[in-house]
Amino acid sequence: MAEEAVVILEADPLSTTDEGFAPIEEENATETAAADSAAEKEVEEQKNKSKKKLLMLLILGSLLLLGMIIAFVVIIKNKHKTSEPIAVEKVVEKPVIKEQFSPSKLDGMIKKAHLLYEQGNKDEALKIYEKIATFNEAISYYNIGVAKLKEQNFPEALEAFKKAIQNKEHRTISAINAAVCALEMKDNKLFTYYIDLAFAYLPEESNAPLYSYYVGLVNYYKDFYYEALSAISHPINDYYKEDQDYLASKILASLDNNSYALSTLEKIEKENDHFTVGLLHAKLGEYPKAKASLLKALQNDHENPKIKMALAMVENKLGNLGNTASLMGEVYKVRDADAKPIYKMKAILKPSLFDVEKAQIEFEKELFFDDENTYSLIFYYAPYKVFDAKQTIDYIRKGSMNIFIDEIGPALSYLKASSTISKVNIAISKGIKKALDFHVYEANDIFSKMVEEYKNHSILHYNLGLTYAQMGDYAAAYKNFSKSYHLDSNNYLAGVFALMSGNLIGKDITKLSEDVKDSINKNQTLEKDNLYASLIHLTDGNHFSLTRWLEKEKEDNPLNLMLNIIAAQKLGNERMYRLGSQKLQALLPKDIIANLIAFNVKHQKQNIKNYAKAVQIEFNHLPLDYDAFYYGPKIVKEQYIKLLQVGGLLHQKRDSVRKKMEEERVDIPSIIQTLAYMEIYTNNFEEAFTLYNKLIDDFQKKDTHTIFLASVSAIGAGHSDNAIALLELSKLIDPSNVESKYALGLLYQEIGNFEAANAQYRSIGNIGFISQYFSFAIQR
Repeated sequence: MAEEAVVILEADPLSTTDEGFAPIEEENATETAAADSAAEKEVEEQKNKSKKKLLMLLILGSLLLLGMIIAFVVIIKNKHKTSEPIAVEKVVEKPVIKEQFSPSKLDGMIKKAHLLYEQGNKDEALKIYEKIATFNEAISYYNIGVAKLKEQNFPEALEAFKKAIQNKEHRTISAINAAVCALEMKDNKLFTYYIDLAFAYLPEESNAPLYSYYVGLVNYYKDFYYEALSAISHPINDYYKEDQDYLASKILASLDNNSYALSTLEKIEKENDHFTVGLLHAKLGEYPKAKASLLKALQNDHENPKIKMALAMVENKLGNLGNTASLMGEVYKVRDADAKPIYKMKAILKPSLFDVEKAQIEFEKELFFDDENTYSLIFYYAPYKVFDAKQTIDYIRKGSMNIFIDEIGPALSYLKASSTISKVNIAISKGIKKALDFHVYEANDIFSKMVEEYKNHSILHYNLGLTYAQMGDYAAAYKNFSKSYHLDSNNYLAGVFALMSGNLIGKDITKLSEDVKDSINKNQTLEKDNLYASLIHLTDGNHFSLTRWLEKEKEDNPLNLMLNIIAAQKLGNERMYRLGSQKLQALLPKDIIANLIAFNVKHQKQNIKNYAKAVQIEFNHLPLDYDAFYYGPKIVKEQYIKLLQVGGLLHQKRDSVRKKMEEERVDIPSIIQTLAYMEIYTNNFEEAFTLYNKLIDDFQKKDTHTIFLASVSAIGAGHSDNAIALLELSKLIDPSNVESKYALGLLYQEIGNFEAANAQYRSIGNIGFISQYFSFAIQR
């Protein structure tokens, strides 16, 4: 006879494979701290849908003598009808605890009954035969239920299991399978009834070889996960160890113990469930591994929409937005327009933005040296250009001379030009004064108004471009730097800065780069390893060529020193990196950025906790010029706030900024900008949203960066509709703003507008874009 066995029915993966997915954190989803990412919804679905896959079906060995026994019992009864009546004492049966009928015991019972009958003890033999017949009837109904389950004929399977239960044999496992049928039929009330029934019958199975497994299953279906995990972690024997490990991994995932869940699943000897493994890697933030597993799963099941959507979200986390769009398009083009999302997700702000612990985990002590921050440092220390005083005097002289010789027409023309130029030069002087005092937004207003009046002034466009670059509006910076260079091809800084800002907005700068390089090379008065050529090496990513700049004797002005620091960092020259930072700090002892870099050089080898302590000790006592922080460039706000956050000083500084805003009477918008930005990082999104609206509505600050940050605060405050409107406006002002496109994609996906979401993702493409501000979470 075959040994007692449990069969696990593998259901259709489309309807039964449901695992957890990381918030794709992150972030860490965070993003592991994100992603804190891929997907909380799947953990919840394990409580219901994953139960469908774990159909634990008990099949006892088939009884070869079943038909013969039943026939034999009938013959014996008929024989009694024709022979002398035998007095049989009527026995009142007492309730008995059901025995466990293993195949070997059943075989023994058959032999015993046969022997009793041969010896003439026909009454006792008939009782045993009747018990055997009843038992085998239950086995028949049970097997019918198993067969119907395999066919996914759940109503008929349920009826078969009900009859098996009525025959009072193996009621626990029959009740469990009946509950599964009810679950498939979406009858929650019936599901609860049968699970409770299985729980009540559990004591009958206390001596069964799979008792611990039954206890685990029943508790699992009743959502008693810790009790279920305890039972299957201490099995009575090794029967169906792999299946119990699989169930354990699901429970561990539902309890967010994803690492242990993954290790438990991976040790199963049979072929891994690549879908489940991929989702667990995603929950752990291991996105390359998640992608590899999901691709394997997709090879085995090409049209499974759940696998495709899981892979789409992993590609999203990897910055392959073009792949995300393609996969989502495949899934939703074949689904109804009103179809519910397979994974219900929500656009969120990255947890590390306002969580000190997560910020410390993600903090890179190099601070500045990705492309945007590198260029921003160059822009921060770049000089503003003054007007050409000689040109103005020459115009006046020519006008005066023409008056003297009675040529009134030309004279008036020259004098009018000199008047206009003087007006522009006065404005440039005022703008530069504002910029040098760190009132960058006010300087930008001055330069903007003059450009409208005098459109072909190279220096004016250069200075306006520099204010835009310091504000973080790189599209407007590129436009003005390019214009400045084309008006005066000897304005090499304008040309180089156009290349940098063009890089940041994804512009094709090939032709412009060739033109700028050619113009520089033709100037015989420039040294070979000059500032402009070295800046172009930096823009081209040709870091090795910066060695000559680093070794060159030159003036220790802020821009030169900053290029020294960047070159040393790119080349890994720690001595020059340290020397450059010391010189910059000595030259600008109150400058926040200079002190940040010097502090980082001093403490960069410490662990993050000691680094944070050093921030608290040193930055509470440094005599810094905080005007750069209150009113100044974007990079000062961002990097100083990040350092304060890591050091746990952000709330303290925020209070001082609030006080400063109350006292401010001149440059109110700039101080509001700083406070609003700090409110985001201190998790006060409603306050930030109110302040940004004030900037936009009352002070008419409608640059792309301000509007974008308003959308960040709107998402944090839960105002998704406002966020979409703001992001669309930000993208309209600056079509190259990738952050705006990405956030729009997430928000459209959240509300189920997949076509609009895909349009945004496709426009970004597979560039490895990782948002500074946004992530997504899978909702339960």
